Amino acid sequence: MTPPTRPAEQARLSRRAALGVGAALAVAGVAGCALNNPLSAEDTPAAKATRDLAPDVAVAVNAVTLIRGAQAAVTATGDQHPALAGRLTGLLEAHRAHLAALVDAVPDGVNTSPTGGTPYAVPPTGPIALAQLTTAERTLHDELVGLALRAQSGPFARLLGAMAAALSQQLHGLATS
Repeated sequence: MTPPTRPAEQARLSRRAALGVGAALAVAGVAGCALNNPLSAEDTPAAKATRDLAPDVAVAVNAVTLIRGAQAAVTATGDQHPALAGRLTGLLEAHRAHLAALVDAVPDGVNTSPTGGTPYAVPPTGPIALAQLTTAERTLHDELVGLALRAQSGPFARLLGAMAAALSQQLHGLATS
């Protein structure tokens, strides 16, 4: 006995396919609203946005936010202590290169400005400012290592690890110059 067949004009979407399409549309609708409210021009803060993003995209958002904060600290230190500016050039260039490598992975509308609300406070004397900046850069190094461990993509983890290694080199240069 042959199984009954439907004529081509009666072909329907299977229940599984219909449920899959419905679920995909629901996810797309929710994901589209998670980052930005279409009725508002405000960007979504990085801390809120990372909850709704793919894991590696969330890692990239965190990395960009941290590096932007570090870049602001280096810039502020160099501005307040011009005698240190030359020593900080390599560190500033490293941050610029790292941002260039990561910024395209961050969705539009996610605010990756340095968090905390208060600008980096530069100490009044050069040696103390350099010591504080070195501590902040070591913290960034450790954060990048942690983000590399969280990354799911091997190439992305290596990129973050290489960024941490570059910071190690810059910190060594600061200590010996």
